[in-house]
Amino acid sequence: MSIRFLGARRLSRVTDNSTSFERQGAAIAEAVSNVGGEVVDWADDPDISAAKYAPEDRPELGAWLKRHDEYDGIAWARLDRAVRSMRDMAWLGGWARDHRKRLLFAEGPGGGRLELDMTSPMSELILMILAFAAQMEVQAIQERTQGASEYLRSVGRWKGGRIPFGRMPVPHPTEEDGWWLGEHDATSEIIDKMGDLIVAQKSYHVISAWVNGKHPAVTPANHRRLMADPPREIDPDARWNPGMVSSFFRQRSLRGWVTKGGEVVRDEEGEPVKLGPPLIHDEKWHQIQAEMDSRVADTGSRNKSDAHPLLGIIFCGTCRGRMYQGWMAPGPNRKVAKRQYRCAAKAHGRTCAKPAYVTADPVDAYVSRKFMELFGPIELVEVVTIPGVDNRPEIEELEADIDHLVTRMASLRGPAADAVERQVQGRSDKLEKLREQPVVPPRTEEVRTGITYADAWTDASVVERRRMLKEAGTRVTVGQTTRGSRDVEGRLKFEAMTHIDPEQDALDEAAHQANL
Repeated sequence: MSIRFLGARRLSRVTDNSTSFERQGAAIAEAVSNVGGEVVDWADDPDISAAKYAPEDRPELGAWLKRHDEYDGIAWARLDRAVRSMRDMAWLGGWARDHRKRLLFAEGPGGGRLELDMTSPMSELILMILAFAAQMEVQAIQERTQGASEYLRSVGRWKGGRIPFGRMPVPHPTEEDGWWLGEHDATSEIIDKMGDLIVAQKSYHVISAWVNGKHPAVTPANHRRLMADPPREIDPDARWNPGMVSSFFRQRSLRGWVTKGGEVVRDEEGEPVKLGPPLIHDEKWHQIQAEMDSRVADTGSRNKSDAHPLLGIIFCGTCRGRMYQGWMAPGPNRKVAKRQYRCAAKAHGRTCAKPAYVTADPVDAYVSRKFMELFGPIELVEVVTIPGVDNRPEIEELEADIDHLVTRMASLRGPAADAVERQVQGRSDKLEKLREQPVVPPRTEEVRTGITYADAWTDASVVERRRMLKEAGTRVTVGQTTRGSRDVEGRLKFEAMTHIDPEQDALDEAAHQANL
């Protein structure tokens, strides 16, 4: 009766052609045949690192180790396909001894076949010596890889791996035989347009809807799949969402900067090391960050209970003052609280002869319908600000860099302190030049978005809809209440393209908040 062997194959990466499953299988089959055995089955573990996963933790091999009655031994192509550490080898040797299994390696030290009978103490000693050599090899590979990565990062050369949205590998402009991440024309244009929409104060919902409508399935994940070697199949259902937009435009790699652990990698003069050309230039970057910061700062006020859909849009027909959201408490004929819009003249210290109030939900529905009738089919045209020359944000950034570097230098000595001192001097020289440049005001131009008001309205939040109504100059006036009348719409007057004084609008809101 022949000896039953389980053939065990493993790959750290499925693209590792030098140690493919086919090559390993052929070597294992030959070695098993030479010892008078046969391969009864295979335990294949692709994309599994022996340095990270112990034998019992691998999906296929781990399951087979529990079914030890079905074979007499395990065969590998080489020792490093089995384990990469002394700890794992000690465990595997103990398992083989306890279950009286043979361990066979098609290629052992010196290239010959190695078979170990773990009932022998000498076999266990040999196994531990070989495992020690394998562990030292792993550490050497890791050190070489880390050193190479640090060097490539320090000179801005691409070291391989995932390719960011908007970029593609191209020959490095200064490093011989090197690569960096240049612009990928189609996706970098999408990034540029998305940045314009953020600066134009368009919501993340509107921006993600624009990308998904104009460029379906063009997402960072699908871009990485297309840029892989060889290209991989994309997910046709992949889409952007508002959270992806907001996190994407916080990445400093969009400026062409190399980062490590969230920190910018700098050269000897303190300048950020480049991974490629900037996809967003400095002026627009600062505008985008300022707009995104303002949205974060405004989150509290947006979440107030009175920040209703028509805030600053609905007005009392008697005193012409703003109306605010309130609630009618449950009563004998009302099981739940009912949302209302009410004149707030009294709360603001003003006089209103007949303060208006109205049930909110019918008003919201009326305004939505009227707005869609007027603007729904119209394409959204964004007024985009074209940056001028204003180095004040970059000056502030440089001043912060210098403060950070000076703080670091205080705790350093010797060559490290000298290196940071050179970075401070480089930052200071650039700061001096920027301070000498004049400020050039920005200009504006209209940009078509390719989406209609109706499309944007469908996916918009309460805050976003209110912004759209304000931009269209919408004003809703509520007439007097007639006792017993249920005709809410008969009391409403809808106007569009009216002028809203932003200064007075802000003063009204401040007065309301002070009286809450």
